[in-house]
Amino acid sequence: MSKPLSIAVTIMLIFFKSPEAISAPVLLSSSQALKPTPSQVETLNHQAGIDSTQYHPEHRVLGFTLMKPPENLGRGILIGRQENLASARHVVRTAKDDKTKTSAQGGTSEARKSAFAGIEAELGLSVGYRLDEFDWNIAGNNNGNNPNVLSELTWDDLEIFQVKIALETIISKVLYVRGSFDYGWILDGVNQDSDFSGDNRTLEWSRSNNSADDGNVLDASLGFGYQFRLAKDKFRITPLVGFSYHEQNLTITDGVQTVSEPALAPPGVSPPPLGPFAGLDGTYDAEWIGPWVGIDLLFRPNEKLSIITTFEYHWAYYEAKANWNLRTDLAHPKSFEHDANGDGIFISAGFYYAVDDQWSVDLILSYQDWSTDQGTDRIFFADGTQSETQLNEVNWQSCAIMLGFAYRF
Repeated sequence: MSKPLSIAVTIMLIFFKSPEAISAPVLLSSSQALKPTPSQVETLNHQAGIDSTQYHPEHRVLGFTLMKPPENLGRGILIGRQENLASARHVVRTAKDDKTKTSAQGGTSEARKSAFAGIEAELGLSVGYRLDEFDWNIAGNNNGNNPNVLSELTWDDLEIFQVKIALETIISKVLYVRGSFDYGWILDGVNQDSDFSGDNRTLEWSRSNNSADDGNVLDASLGFGYQFRLAKDKFRITPLVGFSYHEQNLTITDGVQTVSEPALAPPGVSPPPLGPFAGLDGTYDAEWIGPWVGIDLLFRPNEKLSIITTFEYHWAYYEAKANWNLRTDLAHPKSFEHDANGDGIFISAGFYYAVDDQWSVDLILSYQDWSTDQGTDRIFFADGTQSETQLNEVNWQSCAIMLGFAYRF
């Protein structure tokens, strides 16, 4: 057997995971062995003079340097000089279990850290660009005809500046909770409002092309799942269930009449003449709400980079209300409302780069596509009466690119 080096000694901490416990034998160059518990190792990490971190930290205590990689690697290395070996062994041997520490030192920062030892949390903030498309159309009656498309509204190229807050929590490395909230301001966009007398969008008698450069959007989502970690934590698979809420608050302003055919219009109705018309300030406020199921897939090719893809399938109840301010025959502020059942998908891919043990930067791409079944268009007239016709469909597509950062607790 070779003699121990007189200048330095290396201590290996190797964590063996088992259903019962996690042990951390300390193998010394002199073939001695110590077996500190996980809580004793944690105590060693938090001795005075040690800067406690979670990724690639270097902890210095009593002349030793503790190289502690990410938890998923399950090992650590203590490196120090021979003359400090005895003090390092003393710290390991005399460290008390967390439970004993808590009873003897209740309320201390060490006890609080122990209480949250099984919880991982990450708070993220991102900003970015979002582009939406939105449309709906109605039929002439409740049977879906006369004609089958009576009126159609489209909002195209809705350019949105969006801010998003996201929180992810993992409890005991398996129970996964994530929530998010985002809000966006519509900066630009166009609207088209068309009316038809014939089936299949024929005999168009009125069309206006308008501005849609105001309004806002909002999304909120909460999901719960169970996380599976594979291949030494290089892969994580998390099936999820959740609930979400989405808003699009759209506007119509700066009207310009581009098609005007009075001869094709229904009796008693006359479209505006061609050209700009003043006073247009219509609103259409839509809501989608309902449960979803999904899956998150994480791949970590190295210690710095994580790639997360998400897929969600949503069921939604859709409702909307509108104020057509230039229609004197309709009630205000609610001229008509829509309700229907629908569904949607949400897909995203995120790239996360760890700057250090707590901070990371991220780039997230997302796409969502929603639509409704047939529903009801309920019209409220100025004289207090109302009528109904068939809402044929509502469609909403959205894509976004977000850049942000996250802090890991």
